[in-house]
Amino acid sequence: MSGAGAGAGARHAWATCAGDRLHFVRTGDGPPLLLLHGAYGSGEGLLATPFGAALKERFSILAPDSLGHGLSDAPADPDRYQARQRADQLAAVLDAAGAARVHVCGYSMGGWMASALAAFHPDRLLSLTIGGWDVVEGMFTPARLWGLEKIDYAILTDMIRSSRPELLADRAPAREPGLAAAINGMNDLTGLAQGVLTCGVPTAIWMGRDDAYDAAARRFAGEHGLTYLSLPGDHAGVLQDHGAAAARTVADFIVATASEDRPHTHD
Repeated sequence: MSGAGAGAGARHAWATCAGDRLHFVRTGDGPPLLLLHGAYGSGEGLLATPFGAALKERFSILAPDSLGHGLSDAPADPDRYQARQRADQLAAVLDAAGAARVHVCGYSMGGWMASALAAFHPDRLLSLTIGGWDVVEGMFTPARLWGLEKIDYAILTDMIRSSRPELLADRAPAREPGLAAAINGMNDLTGLAQGVLTCGVPTAIWMGRDDAYDAAARRFAGEHGLTYLSLPGDHAGVLQDHGAAAARTVADFIVATASEDRPHTHD
């Protein structure tokens, strides 16, 4: 990986959790932001989108490669990819970076991981912004829309192959069992919605209006009094076609929370 996505001045670093090595990039200047990419992606890949590029102009970003992705290890053991383990891995990245508390922004799979961090390590959060994800039902939400029982690695890879084949271009056969375990692990949802609601920090759900998750995510936010940031675009387009505008909206929410000095609860 060249580092082009992170831009000039980016620093590469490593964390270790339960014996697994996790790669992350540090870039930008400003309030600390943990930026979490989606399935089949990487930290640098998200930073290379118009969304990520705009955020690094306003924040000091930590962008890890999720286990099974990018330059991080890709063990085949499914137990390494459950929600609790994912949260522990993110906490290990924060420890390696010397970051006690950070703003957290996750998209798609990154939204699931952000939910896990809120559930299992809420003390590490300053604010929480979740995009492209239903924190209650996860991938079961689009599965129902498409007449499927569930979405797993095989099904999602077939979808990606037909819609965004560039995401599969660098897939290494030796790492595929780890990637499959990472995708299948996203169906571990127990306790995550409650964790989002009780983490005690300002929380926003942000979504492209043409995203399959939009209706469910909007309903969840409305039922629990969370901020809902409605943006143009579909699941991919909100980061690419409308990324700069989406980043401004998300960043404005995060910056506004930093000026508030009262505790935040949602239930």
